[in-house]
Amino acid sequence: MTTTEERPDLDAAARRVDTMLERASLLDERSQQVALDLKAAVEEFHRDAIVRVVKKLKDDPRGKELLFELVDDPVVYALLVMHGIVRADPVTLANRALEDVRPYLESHGGGVELVGVELPVARVRLSGTCNGCSASSTTLREVVERALVAAVHGLHQVEVVPNEPEPTMVPLTSVGLRPGLESLRDTRSADMTGTSSDPDAPSVATGWTRGPELADVTDGKVTLWRVPGTPQDEPGIAVVRIGDRVSAYKDACVHLGYSLERGLVDPEGGILTCPWHGMKYQAMTGECISAVDRRLEVYPASVHGGTVWLRLGR
Repeated sequence: MTTTEERPDLDAAARRVDTMLERASLLDERSQQVALDLKAAVEEFHRDAIVRVVKKLKDDPRGKELLFELVDDPVVYALLVMHGIVRADPVTLANRALEDVRPYLESHGGGVELVGVELPVARVRLSGTCNGCSASSTTLREVVERALVAAVHGLHQVEVVPNEPEPTMVPLTSVGLRPGLESLRDTRSADMTGTSSDPDAPSVATGWTRGPELADVTDGKVTLWRVPGTPQDEPGIAVVRIGDRVSAYKDACVHLGYSLERGLVDPEGGILTCPWHGMKYQAMTGECISAVDRRLEVYPASVHGGTVWLRLGR
């Protein structure tokens, strides 16, 4: 029986695979193809063997119970997903597809946000030039739809959710404040109405919560932030910053729910590593690399006026 001390370091093994693939990419074209063909043949052999093991376990009541336990192991789960034996969940696949087309949309002044997936329908919210009636916006919407339908098995329709309109507010100074609301005088105007010059600015009125100041979120680190009044025994919000990009997650690793506060962030690779057991995530999307098809609980985040805004009501 293999003891804990005798088990290979899986992270080290994964790094070795990556290193060998990098070396193979430096070979001449013919040698590189031979190396990649060998890799594909070995993986196909492994997949056939794993499929037989899984089928045998599923056909036996005792084995089926054991199989369910094995699938809960992040490493086993990642292996099954890698070989296509277990499908990634629709939300993860949809987010991957949108990440792929997002640079193209942004280059045309547009943006997209996944609202939800309930097969066979996905709902998205478009912004910028994607949100309009012109031929250009229609083309961009079609790009989003094609990407989602191609990436998510069983998805046949994409619905565009209307953007929430900014409410018309009466200045508080013109009507006075009710007793007990004097503290609102110190709240910035963007908290209540956003700014008329920027209709896309987040605001409390449109469901956003004012988070930490961007200057207080260290670049290349995980910053733990709590909504004022939140009990200390409840997970806070892990805010990750890489340059001007910010993402926010429930402060709980998918493995055992431990805090990510002391996690390591690799700005160049865009990887967030849990400080407890080394679970790795895409820092900007929350997708788990160590266990494909699992992800951190995401809170939509937006930086505006030097402040990080979070949408917590999901």
